[in-house]
Amino acid sequence: MNWQSKVNNLKVCVLSLSMALSAGLVGISGVAVTGVADASAAMELSVTGDSYSRLILFKEGMFPEQAATLLEGWKDIQATIVPETGLLRLSGSSPTLVREAELAVLQAFTDVVEYTGSDPKLELKLDDSEVIAAALTPQAVQQNLADIQDMGESPKLDKSIFKTMDFEGLNANRGEETVRAEELLYEKWGWDIKEVTDDWKSYDIQRGSRDVVIAVVDSGIDASHPDLKDSLIGTGKSFVPGIESTDDNLGHGTMIAGTISADGKLLGVGPGLGLVPYKVFDTGKADSSWVVEAIVEAVNDNVDVINLSLGTYKSLLKPDDQAALLAYERALAYAQLKGVTVVASSGTDGLNIGDPSSLAQALKWDAFEAAVHAPGGLAGVITVSAYNRQHEKSFYSNYGLRDMIASPGGDYGSTWFTKGELNLTSMCLTTYPTHLPQSELSKLVGLPVGYEFMIGTSLSAPKVAASAGLLIAEAKEQGYRLSPSAVKDILFETATDYGEPGADEVFGVGGVNVYAALMRLNP
Repeated sequence: MNWQSKVNNLKVCVLSLSMALSAGLVGISGVAVTGVADASAAMELSVTGDSYSRLILFKEGMFPEQAATLLEGWKDIQATIVPETGLLRLSGSSPTLVREAELAVLQAFTDVVEYTGSDPKLELKLDDSEVIAAALTPQAVQQNLADIQDMGESPKLDKSIFKTMDFEGLNANRGEETVRAEELLYEKWGWDIKEVTDDWKSYDIQRGSRDVVIAVVDSGIDASHPDLKDSLIGTGKSFVPGIESTDDNLGHGTMIAGTISADGKLLGVGPGLGLVPYKVFDTGKADSSWVVEAIVEAVNDNVDVINLSLGTYKSLLKPDDQAALLAYERALAYAQLKGVTVVASSGTDGLNIGDPSSLAQALKWDAFEAAVHAPGGLAGVITVSAYNRQHEKSFYSNYGLRDMIASPGGDYGSTWFTKGELNLTSMCLTTYPTHLPQSELSKLVGLPVGYEFMIGTSLSAPKVAASAGLLIAEAKEQGYRLSPSAVKDILFETATDYGEPGADEVFGVGGVNVYAALMRLNP
């Protein structure tokens, strides 16, 4: 019996025990419902800080049209309906009223409710560039720059395939000892994109088309960034309550966008691809239901690929987690049904996400728990892990799935943990909102505003998302459309094998190689 079967059997036992023994619980069609009296203790504030929320998930294909009508009398309760997934989100400023509304729905539609549960938060890990900058000295920076020069050749690029760029006056007032950014952005710092494109050769076959759209479900995108302004083909939508703009106030989404289709001082994997932002972060946190809504909205907007550089851990056993987990699964299934490829990061905690029991232990959850990473790690999504410049697993990257692909996410270099020495050439340079403060690290290196160093699986996933977009663009030019499963098969079959021969739990099938993938369509 495999671990999935064991988990399913254990889930049935735990649910039965929970419903039979837990005080204050009322079983409704296999759903555990917390009583109204202790509702405030059972619910967390939404990310917005001014409301509480609960999720109700109806059985597949049985979403009741009368649910919205029932809730019209609850003037202090906001109901968000995502019928494609059977999800109903109830939110309000009073946890007691939210719970009462939940019970009213359950009593009215007992036979068609599958789960109720919390609306768990996702959290973006904070940038630690300030910590790194504090460890750097001007001498260390100069050594990094000298090391770059010692690498020898610059990439031999056919300049005709790049957009004409005017760097006149850039860093004109900086001394000779600082970085000449016009020489060192895509040519010197773009090792990660160079690797995925096989020394830029994929550009000779396919740079992408604005007709092929990548949805960036993240913190928004800086629409004014010079490297991205031509890539944005729509303003997208914000799912953060009270926030209508899809501008990026964090930086994370702009980093993802540049990795996909920057076309300027930096270059993305597919500079010609189209981008649309679906904003779920305005601070460093988001409610899971916002992400589910964004996935469904992007699918209904007919995008081609969805990038999810985000994630959370959910229990396979706790009844309160099942509504959110199943909502994710249904949203991913809906995307696949509609022909949309979904790519997600594996996470950055350095954990084995292929073994639910050991993952729960590593997260220091209760004994006999079982955990899963979502959405990366679920069925219906291409999960992406990260490796470094030496083709080793990045120290932070989650791992453990053979059905996974890897791409460059960078790290701090081989001597960071042993000697505290940072190697900037091991990190990834990304686009960053021009209206946000420049980091001390970027200033110290002498980069212009709008570019920052970063590492993470968040930067690995969009390289695969862009690769998927390029395959779709190439197939469209040849007169046919690739299904999500076909896209995945081509990327997996043409990946560069790293680690143990064949698929393994560290790199999955290997590192993405979009040039080899495109060549598969051009034998």
